Amino acid sequence: MFGNTISKKIRPFPVERDERRVSPHVRDIRLKVLSDIDAYIRQREYGKASSLLQTILNTGAIQVKEIWNPLVAVIRAQDHTALGVFLDLIITETRAHPPFAASMERFFVALDSNYDDAYAIILAFSTDTGSKLAMAHGFLGIIIACLRELEVRRTNAFTACAHVFKHSEFAQFAISGGEQKTKYSLTNAERHLERALELDPECDFFVPFHAQVLVALGKTEHATHMLEQRYIKDKNIVVLRMLMSLDPRDVVEQTDRMLDYLELDPFALEKYFIGFITRCIDHWAQLSIETISRLFLIIIDRIERGDPLETDKWKYMAHFTSQLRTDYPHVVGSAMDERVQWWHMYFDWPQFTGTVNDLVVYKAVCALQLFDLEQGHPVYNVLSGELTDNQATFVNSIQTSTD
Repeated sequence: MFGNTISKKIRPFPVERDERRVSPHVRDIRLKVLSDIDAYIRQREYGKASSLLQTILNTGAIQVKEIWNPLVAVIRAQDHTALGVFLDLIITETRAHPPFAASMERFFVALDSNYDDAYAIILAFSTDTGSKLAMAHGFLGIIIACLRELEVRRTNAFTACAHVFKHSEFAQFAISGGEQKTKYSLTNAERHLERALELDPECDFFVPFHAQVLVALGKTEHATHMLEQRYIKDKNIVVLRMLMSLDPRDVVEQTDRMLDYLELDPFALEKYFIGFITRCIDHWAQLSIETISRLFLIIIDRIERGDPLETDKWKYMAHFTSQLRTDYPHVVGSAMDERVQWWHMYFDWPQFTGTVNDLVVYKAVCALQLFDLEQGHPVYNVLSGELTDNQATFVNSIQTSTD
């Protein structure tokens, strides 16, 4: 459920030093240490491997942050048993470099294979040297929620309708709501997740998990408020998606959030893009100029980043350019001034001289509104020629004009 995804997302040390700045001497030492530790562990000489690591760290020749991730990668290439034994051996020795490196990696190893072991490891760590570490409390909260969910699913208490966010494709995790008698308590999960965010207010990794647990506990208002405050500080798309899930309205009715969502994710599912734009067109008179401007840029971005042959977005582009030329011409000018030269590539002459399909009609409407076309341009023939009933209805409905 959570384990395989989580353990790959966070490791104790991100790569901080630019490899190009590492001296050849340090690089050679690091490679030799990695090779020797790898060899010792393959021979099950864990004591020698641990001693070598401790010696090289004590000399200061290599910092733990420079060797830790590649070291773990080397050992992981063998097997989890070898890595687990090695980590168990050096946890005490590496407490000062800093104290959480080996302990957190030991948790991740267990998380890949046995949740109960992972729980025991992170529980012990969070009450000892990791008591003031946000990652320790955050992952303890997650594993408690996870184990509780597994226990619920093994009993008759679990039903699909018990799931919070069950109605929403924006939900990322699956935690059952309501009071469930299990060994693991969601209240404890909430306490540790909240503690993680107290210890590291800038960390956003645990926010979605915390919100999910709050909702499962029936604290939806609390979860919504927390997410809203987070989103004000940082427009994180994961937080936004959860806010949209918590809102009882259909996502396409959440205008401000959908605008943000489509701006943050130009490749959002077509059903959300199409559903939202269609609804906005149907309520055009109620839209503010700011909303219309943002919608116009979203459509343009969708065209530029996606498949230029997708029909729907050109249909919306045709509608918006025609309406804006009449109602708010400055919006078109502001959006297209820097694009008008290279946007000609979307309107090459030959496409308007062949078969007239919906895409050609929509692009013809756009070309007429965006460019000063010379007389005789085939766009005029497309729009004045033989169209299907639907094409003719569309052209007439947006009042395309050559004037």
